[in-house]
Amino acid sequence: MNCLSFRRQLLVDPQGRQADLQAHAAQCAPCARALKRALAFEASLKAALLLDYSDGDDDDAHREGESDDRSDADPQESVYCVNGC
Repeated sequence: MNCLSFRRQLLVDPQGRQADLQAHAAQCAPCARALKRALAFEASLKAALLLDYSDGDDDDAHREGESDDRSDADPQESVYCVNGC
């Protein structure tokens, strides 16, 4: 495995093909650092997904008196407005 294929695999699935990734990282310091960063990032994503948000509060966007309705918004400022509506 060369550095380019290593980086491509790292972007696709940092936890896949671990034997190949580890073997290359053992011989290449820059790729070893990239692997360490990628695995740390994956771990932080997993930790964020495992957080418990069941404290009983409503979602900020759906608090009492608020809605997602943008009918009062200026059409010129709308993301959906193309070429000046």
